[in-house]
Order: sequence, then C-alpha cells, then structure tokens
Amino acid sequence: MLTSRRALLTLALAAGLAPSPVLAQRAAATARAVSFGSHPLQTLDLYPGAESGPVLLFVHGGGWSRGERSMVHDLPAYATRHGLTLASTSYRLVPEVSAREAAEDVAAAVARLKRDLPGRPLFLLGHSAGAHLAALVGVDPVYLGAHGLAPADIAGVILLDGAGYDATGDRGPGIVGRALDRRYEQAFGADAAALSPTLRVESGRAYPPYLIFHIGRRQDSAAHSRALAEALVRAGGRAEVAVAPDDSHRDINVGFGGPGDPEGVRAARFISAES
Repeated sequence: MLTSRRALLTLALAAGLAPSPVLAQRAAATARAVSFGSHPLQTLDLYPGAESGPVLLFVHGGGWSRGERSMVHDLPAYATRHGLTLASTSYRLVPEVSAREAAEDVAAAVARLKRDLPGRPLFLLGHSAGAHLAALVGVDPVYLGAHGLAPADIAGVILLDGAGYDATGDRGPGIVGRALDRRYEQAFGADAAALSPTLRVESGRAYPPYLIFHIGRRQDSAAHSRALAEALVRAGGRAEVAVAPDDSHRDINVGFGGPGDPEGVRAARFISAES
C-alpha cells in the first residue's frame, strides 16, 4: 500500500523531472535560446533541425510551479528521426504568476516561432501541467489572439497525461485528490472555470486536431481526457484519446519518442497526417 501511495503522489506532483541534470545540460547545449519577453523564463530553446517541415514546441510539466525547458529527454533525437524542428519553452511559474500568465507565455512562444519560422506547421506537445497549458492555448482564442493568431493556426496539439483540463471537476480520492487540491488552488485560484480547456470549448470556433494520451492507471486522467475530446468533437473539432497502458506519469514523458516508444510512433503519424 505504501508503494502505491508513493506512486500516486508521484503522478500528481513529480510531473516528469529530468532523469539526469548532466543529460539535460548536454541537450540544452545544442540549442539556441530565443527570448519572447523580458522575464528570464520567457525564453524558448530552438534546436538544430530541418530547414522546412513541421515544428514541434514542447511545454514541460511541473505542477505549474517548477520544471525546466531543458527537460526534453529523447525529443531532440525524435525530432531528427522524423524531420522535425524541436523547440522547448519555459514559462513563468506559480506562485509568481497564475496558470493564466503561464498560458500567455506559451502563446507568446508560439507567436515567436510562427514569426521566425513562417509557413511551417507548428505542433504543441505538453506533459502534465504543460499539457494543460498547451490544451488551453489551443482552445481559448484569447491567448493567441493577443498576437494576431488563432487556435486554428496551430497544426495540432499532443497531450501527455495532463491535469486541469477541467479544474472544477473531480480530482480523485485520497492523497492524490488532496495534492491536486493544493496544486489547483495555487495555479488557478478563483479562475478554475476560466482556465479549464474543456469548459472553454465553444461551437463555431475552429480548433486544431488533438491527440490526447493518458496513462492506464489514472482514472481521473482518463475521464478528463475523454471529456476534453468529447467537448472538441461536439463543437465540430477533431480529437482522439489514446491510453498508454504500461507507463507511469513520469514514464510517458521521459520515454516519449525513444526508439520503439508506441506513443511517439503514434504522435509521429499524427504529425505527418496533419502537416
């Protein structure tokens, strides 16, 4: 029972920490830092890649309060194998800001890449809290609208075991639910409904297609992933939900895009089909 509780707490709080600071530093050393604002965290790393074709922008997890854009794990090699240009963005963190300002930063990173790499399809890839931010930017027109863009200007959104799709809903029982209560209060405050992607979907808007992964052992993640997909489909959009049955919350992030990783393979097919 103790092991199970530790695993569940990791799902709620760990949000995919880098397996090795040395590996993270080596990966970041190959990238070029690009600023999109005056705050130090308003910066993205742009990795060497193809001169044409899709751009993949990664949004790290960390419960909205921590994490690093260097936590790209296998993504540089994955991007190279599939002819993608990889970028990974930071964003301002709780408690300095709320999830609203973090989403504003993700949208600003998108706008900077659209300006610097014009005409290339751009895909968002987010894990955990980063999946929430990617989902929100892909749904709510306010964020990209501040830069003269719209959600439909994103070619596709790929989500890895996210949280907060409906921050007003069930957060699960026991230790996980209590941990998420604290995280959500810090990140959303009184704006949980306004910052919930599922609740921001409206008919009559054009949305990018969504590929939504969740791990098999998280029933709350499964329910929230399905609800987001169903809202998008009801509104005339396209969304598919896929389960990663053998992964943990950390594993789906750390292993994504590695050789033989089924989620990475499926995402590559999605990117190819939507480019």
